[in-house]
Amino acid sequence: MTHKISARDHFAQEDDFCQVNIHNIPTGFPLHSHDYVEIVIILSGRSSHMINERSYPVGSGDVYVLQGRQEHGFQESTGDFRVCNVMFRPELVSFPFDRLRKLPGYQALFVLEPARRADSGFRSLLRLDSPRLKEVLEKVQRIRIEMEMRAGGFDCTAQAHLLELIVFLSRTYSSDSENSRPGLMRFSEAIAWMEQNYVKHSTVNELARRAAMSERHFLRMFRKTFKTSPLEHLIRLRIRHAEKLLQSGRHNITETAYASGFSDSNYFSRQFRRITGTSPREYRGSHISS
Repeated sequence: MTHKISARDHFAQEDDFCQVNIHNIPTGFPLHSHDYVEIVIILSGRSSHMINERSYPVGSGDVYVLQGRQEHGFQESTGDFRVCNVMFRPELVSFPFDRLRKLPGYQALFVLEPARRADSGFRSLLRLDSPRLKEVLEKVQRIRIEMEMRAGGFDCTAQAHLLELIVFLSRTYSSDSENSRPGLMRFSEAIAWMEQNYVKHSTVNELARRAAMSERHFLRMFRKTFKTSPLEHLIRLRIRHAEKLLQSGRHNITETAYASGFSDSNYFSRQFRRITGTSPREYRGSHISS
């Protein structure tokens, strides 16, 4: 039976955004799921990690991300099996996620891998060598110290350290993937390109070429990852950008539509209402008056 863990059960304080645990697991750990993001870093030893009823061998240096709601646990661990878990709640951090999503390594490690693992048993691919594993552990320890000491401004400093860790892992994933897993990275690069160029007109054929895939393969992988089509994803990226412009109060509806990649303000208004449940004018007015 799977044990469900919530942030309220696991974090030191109810409103904490992050928790770091480093522990030995000599005899495994029972299946469980949780409602927060978990970065798993294997510090030493070997084990079998059960995720969504599939078993994956893991060993020292392996790094992977669980995006919550995934059933997992360790089995058949060796006596020296040691794990670091960095758990955080995205809704409580002030991160520039829009900028992070432009990093191919972030797309691969935090978006693509968890999605593919849930659907098809895809195994995590980031493995740190000893020097970089040591560097990552030092970054993690800085987060842990801030969260435990709770000195003035600890939340700001801990968030900064956590962001540094995420960027470091994303960069490492990209640099290590150039030769060992070019297919995965080309797909991640295509997704990151969409995050940076959503105002441009992009066809599925163009995106597939950027991913070095056939259109059919690209569409299949895209739907498995994002549960939607590339066109719908692109529209939602544009609406997300439009929301920010409307919140500023510096742009009218037509200007917002064009600046977000829409050539027709009426079409923009229909899509905005469909996705947000309100019209651009109503949305803009509610933020200007607040």
